[in-house]
Amino acid sequence: MPLKIAFSRPYILNLVTTFLSQACSAGLIILLIPVLNERFSIEEFSNYGVLLNIVLFTSAFDLGLNLGLMRRLIQEPLRASVLISSSFFFYLLLFLIAFPVFLWLYHSQLLANGDHFFSYALLTSLLVLQTVVAAMFDVILQSANKIFIGKLIRIGKTIIEFGVLYYCSQEGSAVLLLTASSVVNFLFICTLFFFSKKETSYHLSIAKFSWLVLSDHIRYSFWYFLNSIGVVFVFNSQIILLNHVTTKAEVASYIMVSRFLDVVRMGATNFTVILFPTLAQKEVMGEWQQLRITYFKVLRSVFLLCILMLCFLLTIGKFIFEYWSGLSGESIEQLYTLFCVFTILIVLDNVSSVFLHALRLNKMQTIISIGQGILALVLGYFLLQSMGIIGFIIGSLIALLLTNFIYNPYYLITQFRRKIG
Repeated sequence: MPLKIAFSRPYILNLVTTFLSQACSAGLIILLIPVLNERFSIEEFSNYGVLLNIVLFTSAFDLGLNLGLMRRLIQEPLRASVLISSSFFFYLLLFLIAFPVFLWLYHSQLLANGDHFFSYALLTSLLVLQTVVAAMFDVILQSANKIFIGKLIRIGKTIIEFGVLYYCSQEGSAVLLLTASSVVNFLFICTLFFFSKKETSYHLSIAKFSWLVLSDHIRYSFWYFLNSIGVVFVFNSQIILLNHVTTKAEVASYIMVSRFLDVVRMGATNFTVILFPTLAQKEVMGEWQQLRITYFKVLRSVFLLCILMLCFLLTIGKFIFEYWSGLSGESIEQLYTLFCVFTILIVLDNVSSVFLHALRLNKMQTIISIGQGILALVLGYFLLQSMGIIGFIIGSLIALLLTNFIYNPYYLITQFRRKIG
């Protein structure tokens, strides 16, 4: 029955540990960002925020192999070794390509600012590699429906990282913080690798690498890759662009608001995101009627959650943000309010998006996502000229409402009708 999908013991365990993991991540952001804002110069704080967004943006260029890997490990478990090895060594190759590219971008001042272009290039490339490799080992655990193991490991990693970054922040150096993060990430990856080997039978070896398998896996994962590009356009590209067209103070303010509400967005989307492996399994078994019932059940629940969240964010949440960030004023209040609305709409849209991806019905949705991201950037850039920094978030809101917010549920419901008959 559909209830087993939404409220089974594994789901509850995965959900609870996911929320605990997000709570730790939120704690890191909430406690650390004000410290950095105080200890760093405005320029160094802005550079650090931009560099983190560059890492997240570039991590999308894993060609979608990790999301594709999750589905394939569920459907083709006997090919685990060759799929995982081919992906892993391909990521190492991407690191060798990324470093000289970043070196040129930073040296030419096309990205970020400052004199540490060599360190920025090396650390950005390394953190991108670590991000995609950690995601790969986490995906292996998710494919075995052991999401909770990965989340518990991430909780430990976050706690350690907070202590290390808090201590290192005394130096007021973005380079030092990125270096510290890379050391913690290395330990994190080793731990994920160890536990993924216990849950899934595979061998990681250069001998298992295959260009033919890699090529096939890239084709299989192509639409996941394009969707990742759309996602980073929506969530990460604005800060990179703002870094070139506005002041450091405005960039810093935008980072504070977006980081605060990222905590809400990531936490609220957990309800649906952790269903991905189960939904993929149900699709393989052709249980479309159960999937349809579950979709509407989850959508109703998330809709009610969104109403409560928006009420909280626009009342008590606003005072919490002002106390936390130390920012106030009419422009900041407008930016915060619009960001709250945008965040809530994203959470609601995420339900349909996760179902489309898990059921591999995401081709057109992916194209529209990229269009949404580009439209948001274009609108944001032009609205910035007349409305200031709030023009950027207004552009994102308009782009979302004109694209995926309408298309995703419409197309998914249409596909349910066609599959069920």
